[in-house]
Amino acid sequence: MLFLGLVAFSVLSELALHLLADFSEFFFDRSPLLGIAIVLMALTFFIIGIGGITIGSGATYLCENVTIRSVLQRTMDRFWPLFCCFLLWLLVVTILTVTVIGIPFAIYFAVRWGFFIQTIMFEKPVITIALGRSGELVKPMWWRVFGVLLAIFLLETMVHAIIEISIGFILVATNLVSEVGFIDILEWGLFGGSFEGVTPFFYAISVIIHLAVYALSFPIWIIGITLLYFNQRIRIEGFDIEMQVPQSNTIESDLG
Repeated sequence: MLFLGLVAFSVLSELALHLLADFSEFFFDRSPLLGIAIVLMALTFFIIGIGGITIGSGATYLCENVTIRSVLQRTMDRFWPLFCCFLLWLLVVTILTVTVIGIPFAIYFAVRWGFFIQTIMFEKPVITIALGRSGELVKPMWWRVFGVLLAIFLLETMVHAIIEISIGFILVATNLVSEVGFIDILEWGLFGGSFEGVTPFFYAISVIIHLAVYALSFPIWIIGITLLYFNQRIRIEGFDIEMQVPQSNTIESDLG
């Protein structure tokens, strides 16, 4: 129930972005303020979702008993640092990527700063220190972290695609839907997006399926990074030994 409640925020964010992409003409051409409001709402839910899942994963790893309320409280306490740090990370990586020649640097910094969520949620540094702190954990083993992150990403992508395509194939094979074929389902599962020229009913069904599968696959990414974060701390700082030292504030300081 804990993770189900936390994932709900990420699902709401994905729904908002999905509707925004499919009806961008309406939101931005006819009602730009509504479009901006939906973008901000999607970002807010996304930040709460990733922050909450991170805290929940860390609490589970550290054998802490937490509730949805306590996790959300801790997440909201760190909302603005996480929000700003995410925008900074996204801005730098995006700018480097669009220059094309900066793509290798985009990959490098995306990995180097890959633990900014965990450092903010567990160690509570300011924004710039959070990025630097992530770099400290990644730099000695950059290639290892890159490989593990890539594996986690591929796992999440494969899980999402396999489940989504399988459900779509079942719907087509059983003639429950007639607007699309197997190729359309395959493209939908592999490349995302929405179907064109379908009935509102089928569109709603496809969105519901996508969100349900997203709720199952997205946490893989956040949980995987969180576990990798603790693993890096163990390898570099002996975090497992630190946890065994009888200090009254050890776990509290890590969970915030």
